[in-house]
Amino acid sequence: MSPISLSGQRASKMHALTPPLSRRNFNSDASLVLVGIRGSGKRSLGFIAAAALNRRFITEDYFFKEVTGHTRHEFLQKFGSHEFQRRDIEVLKLMLDNHRTHCVIECGLGSLTRVIQEHLRQYSQTNPVVYLLRDMDQIQRLLRLQDSSAKRLENGDPYHRTCSNFEFYNLEEHVPMDLSQEEGTPDRRSVNYAFRLKDAKEDFTRFVRFITGAMATDPGFDSPFVLLETPPEKRYYTHAVFIRLSTLTSDVIDLSELESGSDAIELCIDSWNSDSVNSVAKYVSTLRRIAKVPIIYSVDIAALGISPHNSNPEKPRELYFQIIEYGLRLGVEYLAIDLGRDQTRPVQVVRGRGMTKIIGHYTLEPSSGISWEDDACLSIYLEAERLGCQLVRILRTATSREDNESVRKFVDRIKSLSGTHPPIIAFNVGSIGRSSQVFNCNLTSVTHPAIPRSVQKENDPQITSQDGVRALFQSYMLDPLNFYIIGASVAYSISPAMHNAAYRSCGLEHVYRIPDKPSVAILDEWRHDPHFGGSSVVQPWRVDIASQLTYKSRHAEAIGAINTVMPLRASADGTIYPLPEQASRRNQAGRIAAWWGENTDWISIMVCLRRNLSPRNAISPVKTTGLVIGAGGMARAAIYAMLQLGCRKIFVLNRTLSRAEEVARHFNSWVASEHTDSGAAVRVLRSAEEPWPPELAFPSMIVSCVPESSVQDRPPANFVMPLQWMGSPTGGVVLELAYKPLETPLTRQLRRYREETNTPWVLVDGLELVAEQGFAQYELMTGRKAPRRLMMTEVLRNYVGEHGPLDEKTIKARLEMWT
Repeated sequence: MSPISLSGQRASKMHALTPPLSRRNFNSDASLVLVGIRGSGKRSLGFIAAAALNRRFITEDYFFKEVTGHTRHEFLQKFGSHEFQRRDIEVLKLMLDNHRTHCVIECGLGSLTRVIQEHLRQYSQTNPVVYLLRDMDQIQRLLRLQDSSAKRLENGDPYHRTCSNFEFYNLEEHVPMDLSQEEGTPDRRSVNYAFRLKDAKEDFTRFVRFITGAMATDPGFDSPFVLLETPPEKRYYTHAVFIRLSTLTSDVIDLSELESGSDAIELCIDSWNSDSVNSVAKYVSTLRRIAKVPIIYSVDIAALGISPHNSNPEKPRELYFQIIEYGLRLGVEYLAIDLGRDQTRPVQVVRGRGMTKIIGHYTLEPSSGISWEDDACLSIYLEAERLGCQLVRILRTATSREDNESVRKFVDRIKSLSGTHPPIIAFNVGSIGRSSQVFNCNLTSVTHPAIPRSVQKENDPQITSQDGVRALFQSYMLDPLNFYIIGASVAYSISPAMHNAAYRSCGLEHVYRIPDKPSVAILDEWRHDPHFGGSSVVQPWRVDIASQLTYKSRHAEAIGAINTVMPLRASADGTIYPLPEQASRRNQAGRIAAWWGENTDWISIMVCLRRNLSPRNAISPVKTTGLVIGAGGMARAAIYAMLQLGCRKIFVLNRTLSRAEEVARHFNSWVASEHTDSGAAVRVLRSAEEPWPPELAFPSMIVSCVPESSVQDRPPANFVMPLQWMGSPTGGVVLELAYKPLETPLTRQLRRYREETNTPWVLVDGLELVAEQGFAQYELMTGRKAPRRLMMTEVLRNYVGEHGPLDEKTIKARLEMWT
């Protein structure tokens, strides 16, 4: 692929369809509009967006019939094509203009007309308009089109780019091996239909919540220890895997391996031609789906031949800002803009950034004569701040090892400035600059073992994230810590294998183990160990230990159960460091003055429920009901997860009625104190023989928190669902927390019921929950991004059930199902 291939008719067409810099700063309630050709996924993604944003979903077909009293087909047959086209445009305008707020709007075939496209261009000045792309071969198969029809459809598609301000590439859904036959059916009543949109649901939910700013208004997890609460630039020693577009297009790496080892991925655009827009969109969606970390979008101006010294600099400069604008259209989390360009356009980019954070980037070339000590270097930083950049990145090719000390002093100089300033990313590139890369705090560019050295350029990153973390331990910036798990039955725990594999993968020199004599009292011993890093707590001590801890997150306080204990460290005089500083001191040994209690069980339950609920079962405070079996620590976490998801009708069933009533009182009191909701959110079912309340919907979320095997002197529960409670016509999600064995009476019953009734129930067993809980706990205790696929693989490989370990075929199938 040549660096620039924009000559000829096709390039001119692409240029004509590239919109100017768009507006992306909207009111938080501005309606979201979806445009794209037939088969791009507007209807399915519209349902997902409406559920994610808690908005009304309006389709073109529905609104046309509401206004005219006829379906579109009926109107066409009755009044003819000319009148239909006139009325269709009129109704489309009315639909858009009458629903400017609190809606998700699907704009169908009318978006191919010039009149509506012009209307949408004006509309995009006040509202997000998302152009949905999809692989054309996939659309042709889906719609069963002849080649000529597919070509006509494809030719009209790019015009949606001119009347929108965002783009989203709708990736082909991953199909697990054992669902391949079922996945081909569009029948929503199918047993396995709920799996069809699992990946798309997660991808598009994250996308629309980001571009609309909904993510910024989330109640959050309210803890400085939780990674989701703290962006990478505000944590210590974060890394961004650097990968070139040319590397992706050469197909020399296994993209699934990029899931591990970074806090972000930087996609560097170093090649561009008439086909690049769609391929870049596809790669951004692919990287998001695989890695689940923010995307940094940058441009290699040298590789593209863009230089201020060109004989005709206007064309390459325009190309550069077209590429930059395209990054903003994709809704990337970070976009690096070169500060060596003219100053007018960067200001426009910053103004049109929407929720994307702008990294003001400057590379100090050796020929510039500017060193880290020069005032000119500080001026570059201050100019980036003046332009409105959220972060500033300055790189320089090291010519001596003294340059690494110079960059450290430069960073100290920035930090000494009075007031609040953008985070600084500053390090030397090249082999001599590696130590400055290790000690740079924010979003250091790193490579990855999956990226062949042969495709890297001279000044591309040479160290991996693992290299950088190991170097921090070797230089005593970080310390090896001891982590544990305590509970009544932890001998068979998978947690040590899962956590230790993650430590090795990420370069952490920690150890996670089972203590010789696990007990609550062991906390007193650990208080005197400066290398104690934290402990997992499992049944039956989650509730007991909560009452012994002075400091807890608000979530752990609300749940009344703890599954994670972390040390709060203090200075030599005994003063406990503030919580934000505690978070930055993770991975460092020190004096322990108190304990911090957290609960990640509710996070793992919430993730499993949210991921596996189909759009048809989107949670409504008015309609949705949940059912929790049990009344212990995990049941409390399950109730809290449902409440956080917005469910306000939750039922509890427990064999000891008094414990169920105690849990219901606890959460109803919490809801009354935290929310304006009236009435009891949590109710008690007295027995499994009790009929389901006729005035309420049957449960679509069911979480079984009772053990299948005995714990201490408590017999196993062997719970099965009363059939009279299984009436949800759209199915739902069943979480079985037990995994010893994987096949419990409940899972066997649900599989049988699902086959007999053809109802789309999704079953999630305890292994998936163990893995999700482990991801959250690992990130909580280390402050590092969890290598999720690796940890899930360790869970499956180390699981030993009643029939022994899982075989390789089962492991592969379960990994495909999960990913």
